[in-house]
This record gives sequence, C-alpha cells and structure tokens, in this order.
Amino acid sequence: MSQKLDLGTPEKFDFGHFFIRNAWLLPWFLLWYKNITVVGKKNIQKNTATIFAINHQNTAMDPLALVGTLSHQITWLARADLYKKKALIPILHCFKILPIFRQRDGLKNLENNDIVFEKIADVLTAHKTVGIFPEGTHWGFRRLRQTRKAISRLVDVAEQRNNYNLDININPVGVYYDDYKKIRTDLFVKIGEPIPVKKYISLMQENPKQAENDIKDAIDAGMRECMLDIPQMDDDYYLIEQVREICRETTESKFPVKGNRQTRQFLTDKKTIEIVENEISSANSFLPSIKEKLEEFESLRTKKNFSYEIIKEKGYSAFQLIWNCMLLVAGLPLFLCSCILWSGNYLCMKKMAKLADDPLFKNSIMFVGGRVTCIIFNLIFIVLWLIFVPLPWWTVFLFWIGIFLLWPVFIDYPRLFKQTMQGLAYNAALMTKEETVAKLGELQDEIQNEFSKLL
Repeated sequence: MSQKLDLGTPEKFDFGHFFIRNAWLLPWFLLWYKNITVVGKKNIQKNTATIFAINHQNTAMDPLALVGTLSHQITWLARADLYKKKALIPILHCFKILPIFRQRDGLKNLENNDIVFEKIADVLTAHKTVGIFPEGTHWGFRRLRQTRKAISRLVDVAEQRNNYNLDININPVGVYYDDYKKIRTDLFVKIGEPIPVKKYISLMQENPKQAENDIKDAIDAGMRECMLDIPQMDDDYYLIEQVREICRETTESKFPVKGNRQTRQFLTDKKTIEIVENEISSANSFLPSIKEKLEEFESLRTKKNFSYEIIKEKGYSAFQLIWNCMLLVAGLPLFLCSCILWSGNYLCMKKMAKLADDPLFKNSIMFVGGRVTCIIFNLIFIVLWLIFVPLPWWTVFLFWIGIFLLWPVFIDYPRLFKQTMQGLAYNAALMTKEETVAKLGELQDEIQNEFSKLL
C-alpha cells in the first residue's frame, strides 16, 4: 500500500490553492465571522521552515481559521481515511492535506507514516509551513489535552535530512472562538513566539528521546500561552466559565490591558482563569463558597433568557434602546431582501448540519456546505436578474456583491431584534422591581465581590 500512496507536491506553490483560497473561500470566511483579530503575525519568520502547533477545538474550522487569516500555503496532517476516497484525493492535494495513520487504520498501514514524514520533510526543506494539531483530535472545551510527539519526530526527520542545519521554527497557535457553535461570532487567533529547534540540536544527536520530550514540553507551554486553558474535568470547569463571564470587568479594572476589544477580552479571561486556578491549587475555597450562587444565577439567567452583557450593564440605556430601534426600522427593508436571497441557502445549511453525528462538526458542515449551495442560489438569482431586470448586463456584478453583503444582515438583524427585546424586558423588570431581576443583580454583585478578594 505504501507504494500506492500519492501525496502530491505540497512543497510547491499551488495556483489552484491560491485561487480557491482567495476567490472562493476568503470572501465567505470574512462574512462568516463578525470580528476577526490576529495577534502575533510578526512572530512568523519569513523564508523559514515553520511548523504551526495549533489547539483543536472546532473541527475543520480550526485549519480554516489559519487559511483565512494567513496567506501561507500551509500543509496539513489529517486522518488517513480521507485518502480512501479516490475522488477526494485531488481536492486533498489542492488544499495540501496529507494523511496521518493511526492504529485504528491497521498496523500494516502505520509504515506509511514514514513516507508522510518524508514528504513533510520535503515541505520544510523548501522553507514552507506545516500545520499540526498536537492534541490529535478535536475537543469542544477550552482546555489543552494530552499532546503527542508527532512534531518532535517530524522535526528530527527533517533536520537529519538537512544535516541539522534547517533551523526549523515551531510557532504555537491558539484559536479562540467567542461561540464556536454559532455563525457571525468573534474569532481570535494568537500566534506565539517561535520555538527555535536549533537550541535542541545537540540534545537531538546525543539523546533523541529526551529531545522529543523537551520539544513537546516547550510546545505545550507555548500553546497554553496562546489559548484559554481550563484544566478542570468536572463541574468546576463550568463554574470557571461562569466566573470568566461574570467577573471579566472586575479583572480588567484591576489588571488593565491594551488592544482592541477581542484582545482585551482574551487577555482578561486568561488572567481570570489564572487567578482562580492559583486559588484552587492553594486554598480551594473560592469555588465551593460561590457554587450555589453561580448555579442559582445561571438558573435564573436561563429562565429569563438574559445575556451576561445585559445583566452586567443592568439593562440598556434609553439612548441605546432608541438607537437599536432606529437601526431595526431602517434595516427592515434590507432584512426582508436578505430573507428572499438567503433563506433557501440557510435552510439547506441547517439540513446538512443535521447529518453530522458529532455536534462539533455542524459549524464546519454549514460553512463548507453553505459556500457550495450559495453558488447555486447565486447563479439562480443572477439568471433571474438578467432575464427580468431591465438594466445593463454589467449591473449583475453589483447585484452579486449585494447578495454577499446581505448575508450579515440576514444573520445579525434577528440577533439585534432579540437583544433589543431583552433590553426592553430587563428595563421593564427593573422598573416594576421584579424579584427575579433584582436577585440576578444581587447574585452578580456577590460573586464579583467574592472574586475581588482574590485580586
């Protein structure tokens, strides 16, 4: 089987990859997320063999997060069963996806990994980039799991071939989603400082096993710096997630950070988690003392369907409510147009998402499937425009751009309506002194006061 393994030429620049990425994927990717922030691009050294070590939370959206934010043609390692489908192989070659074989693929196939590793060495020798998920499989929690030694072994193969003069850099990468299950949320990518392999060269020659472990430990430490890492495996995980949301402003007031909103939120959340983790490792009295308050807060919040933001802001100001209502009125014609143009495509996306056994795959299926079906729907609308609209033919291009620009309206308008209704309901509850809303405010203040004692 190893002789039949066709891996293509990922070490070479691919014009098909360039075209598909920029013309087909990128416009859809930029509209899929509401806000995208990338920090640390300066840490990627040019014309250097580079390996990205990335956390794996959101299936296919994790590699797409880098494909959509970096111009590099990254070579990826993916599960080997994709290569069993011959029709997919040209697509896999175009997107520079190579197989990695595991025991479940059969012991006789494990030797194919040697061929794959040699191909990765070709990519690195050409001073290109490789993307690897050291955790091996995806995981829908903000936590770094046990990582594997694949990167250490790849580095050894590539460096040996180049007489240990390749000077590979390993960049830890953290991909953070505001809510990875939803469309039009925030994406934050942090690229960590490079780990230069040359500092381990002597150890790789003298004690390869120790070098593997040291490189793995350095990667783990670098990845933790670039992501939110909540190590708890029990109910404490969800309690810390609540504390992170409720006490964000409390942390930021004590430890102010710079950057845009996403950067500040990421750094503040990391600090909050660090504070709670330090308390757990020492006294471990904070979470038990507020567990009942957190559970009651979440129960009341869910019952009333209020967001964390509205509770923290204690409702909307009159100006904010008036502004939202003006936006809703002014945007209604655009939203109705977007419903005509996007409802069919969205229903197809939701239908395709139901095919996923793993709920973590739903967002990825909707992204890829939606991009395919939107081409079909766009062609239908373009033909109808050319037939029925008495305008010059070239106006169809403006119409096509307009279709794309209405996608954010289609998704964001109902959310703005929901937020406005929540704000009105919260303000009304405050005015009538509703007991539930008053209790939410009390619980929030008590939780924040308890947390502030740790600062």
